[in-house]
Amino acid sequence: MADLPRAARLYLGAVLVTASLAAVVGIIVAPARLALAPVALVLLGCAAVAQQFKVRSPKHQSYYTTTIFFFAAALLLHPGYVVAIIVVAHAVELLRVRYRWYIQAFNVANFVLCSLAAGALFSAGLQGHAAGDARAPLFALLAGLVFVGLNHVLTALVIMWARGVPISRAGTLDWDNLGTDLALMSVGALGSLLWLTNPWFVPLCLGPLFLIYRSLLVPTLKEEARTDPKTELANMKHWNEVAQAEVERARRFGRPLTVVLADLDLLREINNRHGHLTGDQMIRRVADALRGALREYDVPARFGGDEFAILMPETTLPEAMRVAERVRRGVEAIALKLSDGTTVAASVSIGVALFPGHGRNASELLAAADRAVYQAKALGRNRVCAFADRENESLRPITISAASRREAS
Repeated sequence: MADLPRAARLYLGAVLVTASLAAVVGIIVAPARLALAPVALVLLGCAAVAQQFKVRSPKHQSYYTTTIFFFAAALLLHPGYVVAIIVVAHAVELLRVRYRWYIQAFNVANFVLCSLAAGALFSAGLQGHAAGDARAPLFALLAGLVFVGLNHVLTALVIMWARGVPISRAGTLDWDNLGTDLALMSVGALGSLLWLTNPWFVPLCLGPLFLIYRSLLVPTLKEEARTDPKTELANMKHWNEVAQAEVERARRFGRPLTVVLADLDLLREINNRHGHLTGDQMIRRVADALRGALREYDVPARFGGDEFAILMPETTLPEAMRVAERVRRGVEAIALKLSDGTTVAASVSIGVALFPGHGRNASELLAAADRAVYQAKALGRNRVCAFADRENESLRPITISAASRREAS
């Protein structure tokens, strides 16, 4: 935890202490009843199994159907059972995946707080009324909103303080994210209400649960279909689709747009001298350098074996020159250390083409940028060149002013 910012450490400590106190108070106020032990064991088994099936979204967020069983336990059981189910489910996961201790501790504390709050609200609303009363679904809905809202707010705050990411960009408060967990809560609420009224109907919830789990995989499958597996950049099919749309937008509204092509210099030599595995590793390092040097709205893709295409909407030629220079310097800084102590360096030759002067569509812009790459290589590699409008125009690298170089860095 020492690697976290001070604000994040204080926040994590506060959440852990609050969850511990809430659990102790809940157990004292509402001690576990032995009659509910069979229900607790069933929910524990389901939660422990569901915790092993994580779905990771394209935005690097994780979804578990486990929350269905945590929420159901919050509505049906006393706090002691709820805390035990949450702790054991996460402990079982640790047998397969190792996290930093404070990450798993925060997840447990988060779910404990959400579950105890939701359970207290549901119990207070249903007190003195039958499970079949109209108040039951109403307070189950309110409890679900409290569970999801509190869970996402607590997660957004830890992301903000641990990673320095604003809450608006943390992703946990996005509608897609909230909607998914609300759907999970509705299944948990439905199963709980059925258990309270007629337990024989509970197995009918397994169908929606299976469909929800399958639907969680769809965004990941879509992302895989448009991503290059080696570099995790966009593949050219997806890049072309985005580029065509952006070119049409630039044409319609008279906006600037540039296309950049970066070619990794001497990849064949790296492969021949150090092996193709080293070459593949270098390609991935170059892709990482591109991601680090580009802006949020730039669209990088792997164009070929050693080439990378970059779409830059709303970008003039001078702006593209500065960004391309930043890319070049980022790749030039790569020092890939091998097991024998050898260090392998890298460089790229970069070509820049501007819409509409150098091309009227994505294909023409790529062809122009490709010609500019050959200009850069002819001038000695490891440099940025603009497209030469005429075949007989003398080849020249783009000149980056000192001020622009400082801005690029």
